[in-house]
Amino acid sequence: MRELTRRTTLAAGLALAATSQASAQASAQAWPTKPSRFLVPYPVGGIVDIVTRSLAEPMQADLGQPVVVEPKPGGNSTLATAMIPQAPADGYSWLMATISHVVVPHLQPVPYDPLTDFQPVALVAVATSVAVVNPSLPVKTLQELVAYGKANPGKLNYLNPGNGSSIHLSAELLKNQYKFDMTPVPYRGIPPGMTDLLEGRLQVGLLPGPLALQHVQSGKLRALAVLADKRLPTLPDVPTFAEAGFGDAQVMSWYVISVRAGTPATIVERMHGSALKALQSAETRDRLAKAGCEVPAPRSPADILAMWKADYQRYGKLIKEAGIKGDS
Repeated sequence: MRELTRRTTLAAGLALAATSQASAQASAQAWPTKPSRFLVPYPVGGIVDIVTRSLAEPMQADLGQPVVVEPKPGGNSTLATAMIPQAPADGYSWLMATISHVVVPHLQPVPYDPLTDFQPVALVAVATSVAVVNPSLPVKTLQELVAYGKANPGKLNYLNPGNGSSIHLSAELLKNQYKFDMTPVPYRGIPPGMTDLLEGRLQVGLLPGPLALQHVQSGKLRALAVLADKRLPTLPDVPTFAEAGFGDAQVMSWYVISVRAGTPATIVERMHGSALKALQSAETRDRLAKAGCEVPAPRSPADILAMWKADYQRYGKLIKEAGIKGDS
């Protein structure tokens, strides 16, 4: 009798599990059936917000349900990021992850694991930056900048818009790789430091493409190299870091649509395809270009996760070796 009861209970449990699994699969196949929220870890009007809205609008049209952009700045990007592992794994809570996703955990405690708690969906943009110097500095190439820093210790200062930012990491990686002296001068963002750079109190900056172009064309700054896979059409004579011989010191600042780990593969695939479709739009590409970004070659979610893991290790090592601390 007990054996019969046990078998009956087991059969009922298996039936319930099968029913639940079938229900989950049907729900995933029908996705989306309601609005999604798209969390932004930074303030309204910034580059991350612009990139997010550039993708949200065409994806909303493609998916047939609202995609509501919700800026949630705070905690050095961790406020919005921490909300994703707490949400259901149903594809209705998205995050625009940036390089901070794999950097900040090395600078401060975070209530999540950046690699295992998240599922990358699509790499949608990479930032293009330009290494510039004040024209009073007697250098015209990256090679000359490195040589000057080695010959003149204590003479080079650079604009640091925030510890652990892609700009900060790029400068420190260059210093670390080529062993020359250049001191970070901290500011809360790029704009507060621009006057000092333009007036020569700072010698070096790494600026978003559109901002750099404005001051290079006016002659107020000199461009040395571009942090991008290819030259900028607006600065055709300026080599990339790789062309200048410094490809191993390049930090790629990326933007990745992400969801909670465990989100059904059919939903991830649907989102991935929708994002790639949005990136084919000339309007989307134009909006990204105006924000200083370019559309990268497509990568699968598995490839993006591999990139995250590599960057997590690379920048963790750099942060430790350079003694970089989080902003207080």
